[in-house]
Amino acid sequence: MIPDYPNPLQNSEPYVDTGFKAAAYEAFMADNLTIIDKDTREVPLIANPPQQSLNYFMQYYYDLVILKARKLGFSSDALGIATTKFLTGRNEKCVSMSFDASASDKQLMRAKHYIRSYEIKNNIKVPMKYNSKSEMVWEATDENGRPFVNTLRVGTARNTSFGRGDDITFLHLTEVSLSDVIALLAGVGEACVRGAHKILETTADGFNTYKQFWDATCRNETGFAALFYSPLWEYDEAYLAAKEKALGKLFPQEYPNSPEMAFLTSGDTYFDQDAMRWYLRQMELEYA
Repeated sequence: MIPDYPNPLQNSEPYVDTGFKAAAYEAFMADNLTIIDKDTREVPLIANPPQQSLNYFMQYYYDLVILKARKLGFSSDALGIATTKFLTGRNEKCVSMSFDASASDKQLMRAKHYIRSYEIKNNIKVPMKYNSKSEMVWEATDENGRPFVNTLRVGTARNTSFGRGDDITFLHLTEVSLSDVIALLAGVGEACVRGAHKILETTADGFNTYKQFWDATCRNETGFAALFYSPLWEYDEAYLAAKEKALGKLFPQEYPNSPEMAFLTSGDTYFDQDAMRWYLRQMELEYA
C-alpha cells in the first residue's frame, strides 16, 4: 500500500502469498530496461506510484482486474514484468494482449524496445530462436545444463478464444472492456497454469459484460481483486481543473473520480447521462 493516495482496493478477497517480489522486479526493470517517456526521452523504467501499487498487490493476489483513468502506466509496467520473466525466467510463457489495435501496436514496439535496451545495457544479444511480429522465443540451457524455452507474445486479441491449449505463466490483457469478459475468461483464463498472474486492465466502456464482471468482483464473487485508480494517482488538482474546463462533459469519461462515474460517462447508456450524473452527485453528497 502506498500512503497519501486513495486505496484502490474495492473488495475483500483474502490475501495470499503469491511469491512475487515487487522490489526485485522494480529493481531489475530500473537497472536493465528503458522506456520512452511522455517527453520523448529515453529513461530507465522506474515504477511510478500507480505501478508500484499494482506491483504491491501482485504480491497478495494472482488475479487482478483494474479499472482506471487514462495514461497511468499499467501497460508499461505489466509488459516490463512480462519481459523480465522472459529474460530471466525458466519455461515462462508470457502473454500481453490488447483488444485495441493501436494499443497493441504500441505494446509490441515497447516490448522490442525493452529487449534492445536490455541487450545494450548488458552488452549481450538475446539468442532468439524465433522473433516474429507478435512472438519472441528463445531456447537455452540453465546453469545445470537443463534446457528451457521462454516465450513472450504481444499483440492484438482479435477474439476471446485465443490462447486455448497454451500453458500461460503470466497474462496481461488491456482494454478488456472492449471484449466479452465472461467468454474471455472461459477461454484464455483457462489456459493459464496454476500460480499464473492474470492482470485485466481497462478504461470503462459503458454497461457491458465488463461492468457485470466488475460488479461481481466487487461482491467477492469472481476470485479477482478489484482495483480502481482515479486520476489523483497521477495528476494534481490544478491539472485536473484545467482539463475539466477544457473537456467539459467529456472530462468524467477521461478522468473518472469513482467507478460509478467511469461506467456512467463512457459507452452507451439507456438513461440521459446528465440526469444520471446529477442523481449520482446528490447521493455522494448525502452519504459523504
